[in-house]
Amino acid sequence: MRKTYFFGIVLAAALLAQTPNPNFTGGAVTAMEEKPAGNIAHFKFEPGSRTKWHSHEGGQIILVEEGVGRTQVRGGPMIELHAGETIYCPPGVEHWHGAAPDKGGVQYNISRGGIK
Repeated sequence: MRKTYFFGIVLAAALLAQTPNPNFTGGAVTAMEEKPAGNIAHFKFEPGSRTKWHSHEGGQIILVEEGVGRTQVRGGPMIELHAGETIYCPPGVEHWHGAAPDKGGVQYNISRGGIK
């Protein structure tokens, strides 16, 4: 009896994991549980302000919510971002990000791992 009950729980859990979610279409969508968890930061940059050169162990997503932002990876061109634009910096790549010289901006940043 106990084995049957355990098997029933495992089967129910497997079926629930495969239950279609009305928010998705197509093939299976699986929530990922990764370590380390993401770090979220929300910054308002005054005109001309920016971070120092740094890198993130797990990479970083930079979303400009308002104004004009700028970013650059070491050795690459400076990139200007406007409200609604997003850029990704891969793990371990040195970069900076901030505001344009004459316009501030608000950034929503998501990164994983430590900062160097």
